[in-house]
Amino acid sequence: MLTPMTEQLAPLTVVTGSEELLVERAVRELVASVGSADEVELHEIDATMLAPGQLAVQTSPSLFGGPPVVVLQAIEALVQSKSELDEAIEEILSYLKSPSPDACVVLVHAGGNGGKAVLAAAKKAGASVINTPAPKKRSEIRSQRREFVREEFRRRQSSISPQAVEALVDAVGTDLRDLAGACAQLADDRVDEGRIEEADVRRYYDGRAEVQTFDVADRVVAGHTAEALGLFRHARDAGVPVILFPAALARTLRQLALVASAPRGASAVSIAAAAEIPDWKVRAVRDTARHWTDAGLVTAIRAVAEADAAVKGGEADPDYALERMLITVGRSRTRA
Repeated sequence: MLTPMTEQLAPLTVVTGSEELLVERAVRELVASVGSADEVELHEIDATMLAPGQLAVQTSPSLFGGPPVVVLQAIEALVQSKSELDEAIEEILSYLKSPSPDACVVLVHAGGNGGKAVLAAAKKAGASVINTPAPKKRSEIRSQRREFVREEFRRRQSSISPQAVEALVDAVGTDLRDLAGACAQLADDRVDEGRIEEADVRRYYDGRAEVQTFDVADRVVAGHTAEALGLFRHARDAGVPVILFPAALARTLRQLALVASAPRGASAVSIAAAAEIPDWKVRAVRDTARHWTDAGLVTAIRAVAEADAAVKGGEADPDYALERMLITVGRSRTRA
């Protein structure tokens, strides 16, 4: 006999937040509270790709399977002014009028003004809401990252000194997924060896020049030029060779172009394979690509090529050539 989902988890839950890793963890914990991977029938769907009747099918209990859990990603992309999304919006709004008590539907919203009608309908239907924390100001990012690192070590019954926290954020950057991976590696490598100290971090990340160059590239294509310049100067002070920066930025721009040109409806796995990136990163790159036009990409690629030639040609001040490259690339990104 089927047990109503209300005894374990609300039939409707909204998870909001712009920090992808934190959102993923919140969703994973929700699903785990329903049952193990073998016990639930999990469906993860891009909300913009919903077809008429699809939710009714996916939320229908199976006689032989576990309770259905449907995770609808990218609710923020459901912009009502775009006619091609009308069917998807109507499908969700129709379901929210009478949600199934035997299924769990999780609506994931990354922030912004899109998907307001869906969020309002979900809350009216009694959805519970989970907000994942994110810094409201850029000036708060580093402070939040420090606390994130400390919490990651606490989760692993380990500890890290304040100086080591600063060194780790300097070495890895502010991407939460990168920081989480770095914390896991350090904690696992030094299990039963006491608190992580600054010297441990410095020793572990010596020679990680490639990581630093891609941090710079990721920041500038995301529109954070000032932060990219700061990371660049920090990396140069640490001795990272100038020749690595144009190569990292060229690769990042290529990945951006490939993701942006992917056919509508293409799976994350196929896009990831074409762009040579992990499939979990596709959504983040796609969000960044929305701020780039073909003309902007051409200008950025040309700036990278000129900087690469200047560096390899022995320009008197290669650092100036690379800073000029970063500024030009940052200006090539549209704010629309």
